[in-house]
Amino acid sequence: MRRSRIWLWGCLIAVTACAPAGQRQPAVDTKAEEARLMETSRQWSALASAGKDPQAVAAYWADDAVLMHENIPTMRGRDQARKFVESAFKLPGFKIEWEPIEAHVSASGDMGYIIERNRVTEPGADGKPATNEARAVTVWRKDASGNWRNVVEMSNAEVKPR
Repeated sequence: MRRSRIWLWGCLIAVTACAPAGQRQPAVDTKAEEARLMETSRQWSALASAGKDPQAVAAYWADDAVLMHENIPTMRGRDQARKFVESAFKLPGFKIEWEPIEAHVSASGDMGYIIERNRVTEPGADGKPATNEARAVTVWRKDASGNWRNVVEMSNAEVKPR
């Protein structure tokens, strides 16, 4: 009986080791990928908060990205996102910054999402700078080069507890 179990385990190990490379998935360190995703978001925030390079800011979105922000029509694609950033950077006193709160990455390591808080300052109805805080969820996918790209972004105003 013991010899049968050893033989069975040996066969299972051999079959697994001999599986075609395309069928074996290397172990993904999801905690390391979550930290990498959080750092990617922080770098993106720093670039956006500088307000100088819309093309570089837009490079963080995937070609097929979808952006859903409060009181703004849905934007589709990196080009629409870039145009949105260009127009925002031209607003007097415009500033955006965000901080990721938590990230989660799939076991396969190619998809993830982040819960974030953001702050946007732009001209208010009276023309004076007004700052609004919001909450956001961003969904990310790794591209062919292994870089994280934002594929879905959704934010709405933060509501303070009563």
